[in-house]
Amino acid sequence: MARRPGPRMGIDYGSVRIGVAVTDPAGRVVFPKTVVQVDKYEGHILELVQIAEELDPIEIVIGYPKHLKGTSGASAKAARALAYELKAELPKPRICLVDERLTTNLAHAKLSAQGIDNRQRGDKIDQVAAAIILETSIDFEENTGSLPGETISRGKF
Repeated sequence: MARRPGPRMGIDYGSVRIGVAVTDPAGRVVFPKTVVQVDKYEGHILELVQIAEELDPIEIVIGYPKHLKGTSGASAKAARALAYELKAELPKPRICLVDERLTTNLAHAKLSAQGIDNRQRGDKIDQVAAAIILETSIDFEENTGSLPGETISRGKF
């Protein structure tokens, strides 16, 4: 299977901020897009759905933050819950969870290499981490011919 053409959306979930990245319409070039603030009334879900509806992606890739030993904790559970909430609202695109270990470290290194110091990184770090997650999933598909990550189906979490 060759890489599927079409736009994609990447998400780096955090308990305070959610980084979002998108691709061009062909799904070739990844761009950091925005940061969505998490709120207790789930306004972040509505904002993510709105971004997805504007993009009309073939796939939404959500980083799944496993521990270095491969086990899952509270953050992974929250990312999985987000995936199910989005799938309930967005039946069309494939939604998947992909391993995102060390993504934030890579994002910090990338911003540091661009000369952006820690105080200036703020929301940029989450967007860059989302872009790395998305790039990694696209590379995986191109290199293996397989779909990246774990596909989320509609239903209960």
